[in-house]
Amino acid sequence: MGKKQMKKSLGLLDVFAISTGAMISSGFFLLPGIAASKAGPAVIGAYVLAGFMILPALFSIVELSTAMPRSGGTYFFISRSLGPMFGTIEGVGDWLALILKCSIALVGLGVYLATLVNLSPTTIAVVFALVFTFLNLYGAKESSSLQIGMVIALMGILALFIGKGITQIEPVRFSPFMPYGWNSILPTSGFVFVSFIGLTKVASVSEEVKNPSRNLPLGMILSLIAVTIVYALGVSIVVGVLPKDQLYGSLTPISDAANVFAGPIGVMAITIAAILAFATTGNAGLMSASRYLLAMGRDRTLPHFLSRFSKRRTPRNAILVSTVMILFVIMTFNVEGIAKLASTFQILVFAIVNIAVIVMRESNLKSYDPGFKSPLYPYMQIAGILVAVVLIPEMGFLSMLFTLILISVGVIWYNLYVRHKGIGVSAVSRAAERLAERLLQNDARA
Repeated sequence: MGKKQMKKSLGLLDVFAISTGAMISSGFFLLPGIAASKAGPAVIGAYVLAGFMILPALFSIVELSTAMPRSGGTYFFISRSLGPMFGTIEGVGDWLALILKCSIALVGLGVYLATLVNLSPTTIAVVFALVFTFLNLYGAKESSSLQIGMVIALMGILALFIGKGITQIEPVRFSPFMPYGWNSILPTSGFVFVSFIGLTKVASVSEEVKNPSRNLPLGMILSLIAVTIVYALGVSIVVGVLPKDQLYGSLTPISDAANVFAGPIGVMAITIAAILAFATTGNAGLMSASRYLLAMGRDRTLPHFLSRFSKRRTPRNAILVSTVMILFVIMTFNVEGIAKLASTFQILVFAIVNIAVIVMRESNLKSYDPGFKSPLYPYMQIAGILVAVVLIPEMGFLSMLFTLILISVGVIWYNLYVRHKGIGVSAVSRAAERLAERLLQNDARA
């Protein structure tokens, strides 16, 4: 019996909503105060720079998605271009990064909602994890429809915050603009890079996107533009409204700023917006994480039961396993270090994705025919690789160490389980074969 295909039910608005919902959460509501303590008012530029630095990964992932529109996102692309070992390492690591990001969002949701109801943040986080599990089991279209509603409500509240707050900015608070010098900008951009990594997660449901050659690049680019503008304006407001001693290190800078110019009603509105933001991130994170397990189960790099569908044609087992892991993280770990770890490995994954595009282009495979091709090839991809080389050291020794541990576990799993499954040849293998043939031909001529 042939492989079942996912139902194509996601349009341009769905792509925009999934990407936007996966971005606006902790990066906007939790990080600006900490980031401002590292760069001062220049934190605004750090956010904009981080948005630019994700562009190479965006273009590369869209190209690969339109060439291979299958669930599993970057795992599927990398396993087909660089081989099953790299695919295994990337797939497990990216799945864990998504699980961690989703868990942080759910905990954030619990923290904000606990100010309104008499329940512990952990209890609320667990309840919403189960709610989003049900929605994803019911179907991607129904889940993404909720995503659209939550994103519209979120953007509406943030528009009110920006519209009111921008008139309350005190220019004197921007001086000096760069108190810690130029050297503070890049490390701060690395710190807030996590704010944008949700952008590309829609690629993991690319199999379910209608007209992916148009809807994927357009939806993701529109989402990046919208979110970068929201970040820049929102951070400008908190810098221009709050005294430095109140802003620096604050975990609720947006709420603090709203209290200055909108009082308790403004704080309530921002609390609702934060809850919506964390909810959209949690929902999108679970949706994307389950598709990684689905793809790895299809390839048998993980047990095959993960690729089974429910009667509603949703990857039931992959969703349930992802939920169990999310619940484990919520009830076990502190989120601060995990967020930095998730960012570190995600930056590494983006570098591998850029390498994968170069491999696919240079392998000259007849079957590789993307509906969208990255502009400025290969300079765009080289720039993306350099971004990883520069940013990863900024994430700290422990994050890099744990990333190496994850890579080692992936290699061990590949050698003990995956390599005996006889998974297909990669594009890099075919390219190497052609190179060897050319060398032999040149030797024969000589």
